[in-house]
Amino acid sequence: MKRIETLGERERAIVEERLRTGYRQERLARFGGELERPLRALLGRLLPGVSTQLDLAAFVDAHADDPIGRGDRAPGIPPAPVLLHRGLEALAQRGFAGTSAEEQDALIGRMRRGEADDELGLPAKEFVDRLLSKAVAGYLAHPSTWERIGFNGPAYPEGYAWISRGAVARRHEGFVGADRL
Repeated sequence: MKRIETLGERERAIVEERLRTGYRQERLARFGGELERPLRALLGRLLPGVSTQLDLAAFVDAHADDPIGRGDRAPGIPPAPVLLHRGLEALAQRGFAGTSAEEQDALIGRMRRGEADDELGLPAKEFVDRLLSKAVAGYLAHPSTWERIGFNGPAYPEGYAWISRGAVARRHEGFVGADRL
């Protein structure tokens, strides 16, 4: 990863905060209380082996409203924050966090195959896929992961070092703020 002092002020502040906190919050704002245990249990089964220094539950909680990808959804599918809330409520009611790893994996398998909709009372595949997308985004956005996957870090304020300033300006022609490059 590139040296942190070579980053722009804003980029450096974000990287330093993520390294310091690991996304950790004092308490989850959206999915706290009875929803926190099933959230953490589900993330632990979906992404086993993730360092405990990364609090992906806190990332999902903080970024539930942030769109990933195009943000479109099929008819009848609620917005991601609502879907995540309903899914975690259904898991909390079932006592998901207190079941064995085998039982959790079996339910996750049914959700991933789209076979748990009636069981949970919601579009379960869409729920688990959205949750997984959010968690993976948090995992990949953390500086401790970048080295493992070969990512060099965020772009320099003027673009990547191996691209000339002129090339950066040409790539941004017609975009808002391009005149500042």
